[in-house]
Amino acid sequence: MVEKGSDHSSDKSPSTPEQVVQRTYSVQSARSGGKNSKKSQSWYNVLSPTYKQRNEDFRKLFKQLPETERLIVDYSCALQRDILLQGRLYLSENWICFYSNIFRWETLLTVRLKDICSMTKEKTARLIPNAIQVCTDSEK
Repeated sequence: MVEKGSDHSSDKSPSTPEQVVQRTYSVQSARSGGKNSKKSQSWYNVLSPTYKQRNEDFRKLFKQLPETERLIVDYSCALQRDILLQGRLYLSENWICFYSNIFRWETLLTVRLKDICSMTKEKTARLIPNAIQVCTDSEK
C-alpha cells in the first residue's frame, strides 16, 4: 500500500546500477539581480519586527539597564493603574520592563526579577484569568 504523497519509485530499491535514475532539481534564486528588481517580503515580515529591531527598541527605551542585559521576549499588554495603559512588556535575563506611550504620555516601569516575591494569575473579566499580578516587597 502506498501512502498519499509518497513516491512510488522509493518503495523498491534498484537491483542493478542501470536501474538507478538520478533526479536533478534546479533552484532559482528569488533575486533576479536586475535594475528594476524589488526585494520581495512576505506580509508577515513587513508587519512583524525582527528580534534585532525589538532589541534595539529595548536598548533605546531602557538606557539605565546594563549593556550586557539580553532581551528574551516581548509582549503586547496593558498595565492597570488609574487607567489601563496599553504598551509592551519586555522580559530580559534579570528584569521585567514595561513601556507605554499614549498621546505622548510615556510610562516606563522596570522591576528586577530578584525583587519579585510573587506572580499570580488574576481575573479582570470575572471569569477569564487574563492578567498577571506581580508583587514586590514595596508594592503590587
